[in-house]
Amino acid sequence: MPLFRYHAVATTGRKTIGVIEADSLSSAKDRLRLQNMVITDVAPYLKEKKKLAIPSIELLDMTRMISQLLSAGIPLYEALIIVEEKYHKVSFHPILVELCDRVKKGEALSSSLSHYQEIFDPIYIAMVKAGEESGALAQTFQEITELLKDRSRLKKQLIAATAYPIFLGSFCIVVFVALLIWVIPSLKNLFDGRALHPLTHFVFKLSDIFLAHSLLIFSSCALIGIGIFICITHPRFRGYWDRMLLKLPLIGPLVLLAATVRFCRTCSLLLEGGTPLLQALRLTRSVLKNQILESAFIDVEKNVSEGEPLSIQIDRTKLMPTLVSRMLAIGEKTGQNASMLKHIALLCEEDLSRTLQRYTALLQPLLLLVLGLIIGTVILSILIPLTDVGSVLQS
Repeated sequence: MPLFRYHAVATTGRKTIGVIEADSLSSAKDRLRLQNMVITDVAPYLKEKKKLAIPSIELLDMTRMISQLLSAGIPLYEALIIVEEKYHKVSFHPILVELCDRVKKGEALSSSLSHYQEIFDPIYIAMVKAGEESGALAQTFQEITELLKDRSRLKKQLIAATAYPIFLGSFCIVVFVALLIWVIPSLKNLFDGRALHPLTHFVFKLSDIFLAHSLLIFSSCALIGIGIFICITHPRFRGYWDRMLLKLPLIGPLVLLAATVRFCRTCSLLLEGGTPLLQALRLTRSVLKNQILESAFIDVEKNVSEGEPLSIQIDRTKLMPTLVSRMLAIGEKTGQNASMLKHIALLCEEDLSRTLQRYTALLQPLLLLVLGLIIGTVILSILIPLTDVGSVLQS
């Protein structure tokens, strides 16, 4: 049966927004009038859940807004209506409409969110469910807000640390290719019939090879790029890519530190919300973002379910920093796993920030040096024979 989204005013004077099932638009209006509602707008509502998505920035803003509204004493349904009205012109608005409608019918918010697991991850849903069970939903949304903010901050740090080196490295490649394709060939006529310096001969020969096989070179680069993209996105090959990242000398430690920060912070929030340890471990695996780490933590979860301490199991993986297992062992003895994991996350995040700053400080001058060497080599290869020509003319 078709769905229709409506705006109406109830007999109490309260504005109501929702979704109603009816055979036709006129039938939907008749059903609303039978409920003594003054209709202000009715339109067909098409659910396209798989095509809809909520950007991370908007999700953070919505979560923060719900937390503030609930803290102010506003009921959950009214808070959702306020959020829905704010985002009534965005593409994901139908999701908010359906959430409001489900909550209005008495369905739990966590159950409503579970219908959109491609948007709200299991950790988000589990924390909302824990908040509903404990009666502290406002505090839970505040914790989710902090978690989303921490994720966003960590992501921005990683992007900021890699954006400039990637840009400068790409610029080096563009300059190098431009010199070989356009600059060097235009200067070769100046030296026809003359004995060339070995450096000049090498640069000219390299330009000739690049021009003769440019299609093959560009095709090979495109295939390599496609191959890397497939390795990153395809589940079947993702494990090889993740294993290679962990083994790289500079990138591997950064990947492990970032995964440790996400794991410890998320797990601490779940434990604070009352989630059992095994369920928290199962949910937290998804934030590791690395199939090798996820496989290792499947074994960790299995051994913990058999009674083994979590600190010992993490130490056996040899994947996370030593301080994680040592501090967690102290937290297990004192019964403060959640707070200890939060402290570990803070320490690892500070270490990650220092490492990123150090790598960036080293990469930037190194790439500038490479760029200078490329341009300098080409210029020198041209100047050397020009100097020889000048000497011949003077003699």
